[in-house]
Amino acid sequence: MKQTPLVIVTSVMMALLCVHAAQEAPFSKEFPFIQPISIEEAPLEVIVELDSDEDGVMDKNDKCPSTIKGKSVDIFGCQLKDDSDNDAVPDDDDKCPNTPAGIKVDYRGCEVDSDEDGITDSKDKCPDTSKEFMVDGYGCPQTATLKVQFASGKYKVNDQLVNEVQEFALFLKENKGYQVVLFGYTDNLGNEKVNKTLSQNRADSVKEALTRYGISETRLTAIGKGAENPIADNATPEGRARNRRIEVELIQ
Repeated sequence: MKQTPLVIVTSVMMALLCVHAAQEAPFSKEFPFIQPISIEEAPLEVIVELDSDEDGVMDKNDKCPSTIKGKSVDIFGCQLKDDSDNDAVPDDDDKCPNTPAGIKVDYRGCEVDSDEDGITDSKDKCPDTSKEFMVDGYGCPQTATLKVQFASGKYKVNDQLVNEVQEFALFLKENKGYQVVLFGYTDNLGNEKVNKTLSQNRADSVKEALTRYGISETRLTAIGKGAENPIADNATPEGRARNRRIEVELIQ
């Protein structure tokens, strides 16, 4: 029997549907509950961060949101204080403005005096000078009063005095260019002649102690001064104790 065109088309379409069904059948049987998902694109959200005072720090992080335009700020957006001499101490707190570049300063912006002898480090030719010494304009020691105080009428350097002598000997070993004059003193008790002899014995005693610590005797001169030049009031026991002393003069 001869088929019409309509029947032929219908047969072809049915055949194609059967093939498609046959291809989908295994997937559908294995995952019967899975349905196609439609995907919808979400609108793109644009976030704009503001920097209202234009200091380079975004408003959300800016602790000082009204900084004057053009001023340098820190990471929090707060204006950095002016430091004209660049010594890390703001001008408002700088007690020594215009410090030369490269000079070490303290919290006040003033140059450091590391050994506290009154001469700043950049001018100090003798750093690390003991505080016991008076120094010249270059920071070099000139005179000192050793903490060697003798009992009344005594001149021997006992165990209580030896540490001070030892420290001074160490200083002389590290500063070999100095000649040393040792001046011995007494209080005003007793007669002048006796005191003169006693003071000489005190100076000689310290000189001997220094030589035992390795200081050459040729560098040392001992002179007794008696009760001259008191540094304290002889009317009190405390004052008299301070006057029984050894003073040192250093000569370069």
